[in-house]
Amino acid sequence: MLAQQELEDFLEDWNRGDSDAMREHLSFPHITHGPNRFVIAETREEFFQDFDLLRSQGWRRSTFDRFEVLQQSEDKINMLVDFRRYGADDEVISDMQVFYVMSLQDGRWGMQYRSGGPKPGQFPASRREQAVAAAEAALHEFFAAFNAADNEALFAVNHVPQAILFEQNFIYGENRAMPPVQVNFGRLRDVEDWSHSEAENITPVQVTPDKVVFEFEFHRYDSNGERYRTVPAAWVITRKGEKWGVEFRSLMAPSFNLMNP
Repeated sequence: MLAQQELEDFLEDWNRGDSDAMREHLSFPHITHGPNRFVIAETREEFFQDFDLLRSQGWRRSTFDRFEVLQQSEDKINMLVDFRRYGADDEVISDMQVFYVMSLQDGRWGMQYRSGGPKPGQFPASRREQAVAAAEAALHEFFAAFNAADNEALFAVNHVPQAILFEQNFIYGENRAMPPVQVNFGRLRDVEDWSHSEAENITPVQVTPDKVVFEFEFHRYDSNGERYRTVPAAWVITRKGEKWGVEFRSLMAPSFNLMNP
């Protein structure tokens, strides 16, 4: 798989500490999703990795140990990768999992989004269950608020800032008045004759105590109750304080679409 090869080449450059070479394996805008914040590099020149900081923490090299493709289209792949970091004596200093979004730009695959965390089994099963339950409740509340065309209720299960990747588009909402947090429901009805949406096949694919990545499909229906679009998606729902909310969305190309392109 070409996308996986780009990741493996990225890792080779990572282990050399070569930020210039690493940029060749990225798509832009590039999003690093850390705890409670995004680091967004709009261009190659803006991307920077602090290897001095990593080395000061004992890091010497990293390995990828397992790749799992979650969703795939012609120009985007959502995947999970297990990775390890090693110290100077080749001891394992961290054993983690990262969610990547790979996208095809100008004929070449590149990593466009990354968000890491501990692997399953590195925290109590009860905390996993609590996180999944709370995050899935937020997801269902999102669609209930969306179908009620209630932006106030939507904000209760949305975080800002928030980012979304769909097809070749990137939207970054820095406050609650901006899309994708604020939705223009009047325009949605006028343009698509939208009446409601439904989510199904909701599956948690990466879980930490404060973050859950779900893959699922959502459908849109028109005023006659006819389904006109189905979109596979992966959403990152996180906890900030006591609030669980949507923070990042990766939408694939529609798998079913009756609308004019």
